[in-house]
Amino acid sequence: MGNILAKLSKRYDLVRMVNPEECHTFRMNDEGKMTYGPDCYSVWHSTNRCRDCTSLRALKTGVELHKTEIKDGDLYEVTSRPVEILRDDELIYPCVIEMIRIRRGKGMKQDHHHAVLHEGYKPERFVELLRKAMQDFPYGMVWFDKEGRCLYANSEAFRLFRVADDLQKLAGILKKWIQQDMLAGCQAASWIQSYETGVENKAISISRYPLHEPDGGVVGNYFLLRDCTQAQKNIDLEHFGTLHDGLTGICNRYGFYRQARHCLESYPEETYCLAGLNFCDFKLINNFYGLTKGNELLSRIGAMLRRHYEGDDEVAYGRIQDDRFALLIPIRRFRPEEFLHDVEQIMQSLRPGNLVLQVTVGICRVEDAETPISILCDRAFLAASSLEKRESSGFVWYQEDMLADKLHDQAILARFAEAIQNQEMKIFLQAQVDARSGRVIGAEALSRWRRNDGSIISPALFVPVLEQHGKIWQLDYWVWEQSCSLLRKWQGTPLENCTLSVNISVKDMYYLDLYEVFTQLAQQYGINPAKLELEITETVFMDKPREAMALIRRLQSYGFRIAIDDFGSGYSSLRLLKDIQADILKIDMEFLQKTAHHRRSRIILQAIISLAQALSMPTVVEGVETKEQAEYLRGIGCTTFQGFYFSQPIPVSDFEKHMHEDWM
Repeated sequence: MGNILAKLSKRYDLVRMVNPEECHTFRMNDEGKMTYGPDCYSVWHSTNRCRDCTSLRALKTGVELHKTEIKDGDLYEVTSRPVEILRDDELIYPCVIEMIRIRRGKGMKQDHHHAVLHEGYKPERFVELLRKAMQDFPYGMVWFDKEGRCLYANSEAFRLFRVADDLQKLAGILKKWIQQDMLAGCQAASWIQSYETGVENKAISISRYPLHEPDGGVVGNYFLLRDCTQAQKNIDLEHFGTLHDGLTGICNRYGFYRQARHCLESYPEETYCLAGLNFCDFKLINNFYGLTKGNELLSRIGAMLRRHYEGDDEVAYGRIQDDRFALLIPIRRFRPEEFLHDVEQIMQSLRPGNLVLQVTVGICRVEDAETPISILCDRAFLAASSLEKRESSGFVWYQEDMLADKLHDQAILARFAEAIQNQEMKIFLQAQVDARSGRVIGAEALSRWRRNDGSIISPALFVPVLEQHGKIWQLDYWVWEQSCSLLRKWQGTPLENCTLSVNISVKDMYYLDLYEVFTQLAQQYGINPAKLELEITETVFMDKPREAMALIRRLQSYGFRIAIDDFGSGYSSLRLLKDIQADILKIDMEFLQKTAHHRRSRIILQAIISLAQALSMPTVVEGVETKEQAEYLRGIGCTTFQGFYFSQPIPVSDFEKHMHEDWM
């Protein structure tokens, strides 16, 4: 990275690394060690995050963006380029390189024209008229000669500072600011100055311009002054909104990052920890009891944090995402048991019905104050996620071995795109067998990852990673397209009556217009949509019930067949069966597993199949592993089998070769 920055520095006036989430510059040595620098916006003489921060947008979108800034009459042309760098702990860290060209004197409007007085008009008369015009000028105006003597001030200047017509007193106020203006002299400058009048605190916008003789020599300066107190208040309110959460009133993610960075810089002698609070299955509150109850819980948590820590310069806290809260606090002051108890007390006071949410708190010790706050949050919530398999609430401290899982996830994500491009991802088919004839009538399309070196990555390893990081839609789309390609290939062959079923995950509905996708695929490959069965689980309906129901009706009207997958695995299956007119019912394989309640499972399974028959819905039972199970299922009316007794998921070529065999 050092070599890259050195090369860029030859082409630009200023090159710097920026963490736009924390509004900080930083440096990184050859070993990947980070060292923080000043606030990135300080170069513009600003005290707040830049409005519509270009570098932050570049980081979010992954697209190089451009902007211009003006400081002291100079024009700054800024290019924000998103990059990923490898830290010394082997984490990939997204940030931004800002490359800046400075055009001196180009920030002020300039021209090379000269004022011309009509011949015959008396200069003395013009000077008098000009003086009167400036008296009524809406801006304050003050002139100084090159020795610093105040020569003139109009009435608006005296009004702004609540000073009587005392030129020397007004000059005394302004001279303090002239000394603060480091470029006083030959360059124009603009800035905002705070001024206490004794009645109120005002914000004064100041622009200073040099006065030139006709021969070009500087004879002094004049100042244009404007009261921008209300405009500054509006900016402050806007700035507050960009850094605070609208629901709870506490810091949002970016506000927390900045506040936390300030704590680490202000108290370097303290040893800090960052605690991440997360509610498992929080969406259940919104789904079953409405947004009002969920928002009330979040607001109460925000109020608890504000009650304990508001005004405490040693502590930072905020709602950083959905139901996630973060707290940066000196270790000596943090009591995890008390913190968890306070949260549980709030939950108990609001708990609707008998719903119990699990609360997990992950705690990360801040070993290196230069570590980005976003990475500290990742570690805290990574630790919290390790508790999600438990049934009770609790807290856990982050350990380095937890990072191995995160690095594994990053490796999967990095290789995934290449796997599709290099054809390492394969389609496997698991046969679906007609219960009466024993012939294959279709198959479920599944993805398998076989690397070119011969190793196999199990779906149990890569599918959850893609789901967690919002990439599962890319895999699903690839499976859908491959399935449509197969159906077209089988047209005019003995396989043309075979159907293929594909899965739709919850995340697919967030990232894709599924109606548009499937109808375009059907048109592109020229297939009969009835040959492509779309399997939807009931979790899709829990997240977006109205959208899912409307989508199913549109897809069915186009000709696709809809299957409810894993029926019986959730808690609202019967309600789902009532509301959704699906074409096929796929029954959860758990009903075939040996349990202590084997007889009860068989009774429920038989009732489900009878119910499907009454609704004229074909049934597919997954997980059939023995001949006895197949015979039992045929006896109670199951129409289609799928499971290892007939076939494991196999390559397409093997499926095509054995398609017409008797699979019973």
